[in-house]
Amino acid sequence: MEQTVESIREAAPGDADRYRAWMADTMPIITLMRAGFEAGAGGARQWRRLPARAWAAGLALTRNGGPLGLAQLLLSPYGRVLQQRLTSDRVRGPVSAFAAHASASPTAPGSAIYGLWQAFYHQVGQWHAVGGAQGLTDALARRLESSGGRWRTDAAVARVTRDAGRVTGVELESGEHISSSCVVTAIDPQTALLQLLDPPLSGVRGAELRATHRSNAVQMLVLLGDCNGLQSYVDTLDSLADGFAQAEARRLPDDPIPTYAFTPSALDESLAPPEHHTVYLACPTAPFQVRGGWDAAKEEFAERMIDTVEARAPGFRATIVGRAIRTPHDMAEELRWPGAHPMSVDVSLDQLGWMRPTRALSGHDTPISGLFITGAGTAPVGGIAGSPGRAAAKAVLAWRRRGRS
Repeated sequence: MEQTVESIREAAPGDADRYRAWMADTMPIITLMRAGFEAGAGGARQWRRLPARAWAAGLALTRNGGPLGLAQLLLSPYGRVLQQRLTSDRVRGPVSAFAAHASASPTAPGSAIYGLWQAFYHQVGQWHAVGGAQGLTDALARRLESSGGRWRTDAAVARVTRDAGRVTGVELESGEHISSSCVVTAIDPQTALLQLLDPPLSGVRGAELRATHRSNAVQMLVLLGDCNGLQSYVDTLDSLADGFAQAEARRLPDDPIPTYAFTPSALDESLAPPEHHTVYLACPTAPFQVRGGWDAAKEEFAERMIDTVEARAPGFRATIVGRAIRTPHDMAEELRWPGAHPMSVDVSLDQLGWMRPTRALSGHDTPISGLFITGAGTAPVGGIAGSPGRAAAKAVLAWRRRGRS
């Protein structure tokens, strides 16, 4: 916290103490929200944390205007919150870039939590597995093998099969059928239950799942030799809001493109060639469907994103030794990933916690006995949180104890 406050003091002295006060008011709110995201946590752990959470509830109410004030805050757009608590775009911009990870416009009602989530980073920090996402995948594979499990790659599933109300296994694209009385899917729940499940989920629950919504972002991978100065490049709340509005109209954002940069190789040298860095440039307001198609737009769009960084970090372009562009369309086609949404469905108030992806499916079991869902599109929250998997595992164990009924 102190490092952040002092860095703000260098860029926008008037906002340093404002930021500190805002975080003090926000910390108890985030403490309470984290409790709701601990899906599958044991009763003993929840009981031990109850006194601290009761204290946090009191502070959240006291520091944020009581029940009515807190409700108004949570129902507000995060752009309004940033305008109320901070005065400089040099501070609002980076915070709004973090908030935009949720694919929500700063003008969206009920999006305040994405701005408030800044306090979460001060509570627990940020991290990634050594080796990046592949390192995490490798660790999970080793853990599965240590328990006697087996995993297969290059074995795409064509159908999840069932006999009336019970799952019977999966059929691969090769035609092979793997029989099983229990199937757990960790992909987009719409794909799992509305496309792969045969016949698909129907009735009210199917209609509710079909109605869940998602927005989209594009990412570009760049290899370069200098990561100094790379950060979030969102100039103003207005430019970010304009970008989201343009995305809804299937148009690319105007210049300067809202952009943020990640340099994981600054902490993990295995993620880049020697003497280089890997930088991810991402635009949170790039639409999944764009007029004219992504094939025609992606090269120019990539150049414009680099121009955005170059204008603020001169010399950036000269350090680039290679790049790979991944548009939402590319990712959707390669990974059977509808919309290429990093969290499968939007992390909005109506699709958060025990309403994710829908109220009826938030328990991770489905109307089909033995079929369970997990992953970023399921309760309680998106991202690589671990809690959806733990909750799904507990749902499977409970099903087994009931006699698989």
